[in-house]
Amino acid sequence: MKAELFLPVLIFLILLSTQLLGQDPNFSYLYNFSKKVFVSRVIDGDTFVLSDSQRVRMLGVDCPELERMGRPSEAFSTEAKQKIKSLIEHKTVKLTFDGRAFDVFGRLLAYVWLTDSKGKDSVFLQTELLKNGLARISYYTKEKRYYDLFYNLRNTARRNKLGIWSNE
Repeated sequence: MKAELFLPVLIFLILLSTQLLGQDPNFSYLYNFSKKVFVSRVIDGDTFVLSDSQRVRMLGVDCPELERMGRPSEAFSTEAKQKIKSLIEHKTVKLTFDGRAFDVFGRLLAYVWLTDSKGKDSVFLQTELLKNGLARISYYTKEKRYYDLFYNLRNTARRNKLGIWSNE
């Protein structure tokens, strides 16, 4: 009898622990809450991994996708990844949050700022992607505090036929 209960109890405990350790998709940070973190590696143009293995998805932008599961890379996906990698890999950045903390994949949702040697904000990553035509605007949350800036940068890149807008 004990052996019959062992497997179901073990499965229940494993499932329970994954729920307790996982991110709550409804968890929210206070508006404009920010924290400084160290970037271990860049996955693609809009996603990277922190030193604690947490993945971050940049709010407000959507970069072309790299090759994945047999689908070819989209134009300018490599350039977007290289741009972000050159700016933040193995560096400290500041994440600023707009309400909902995680997406459905458990990634932190944040605006990302490169900081200078004195700890001051120096480069707003999302704007670097948009002004170079390496991203489209995306809508992850209801909050849209930087979107006027995003639209202006996207429109300028489009008008100048930069990056993903070069074939229009």
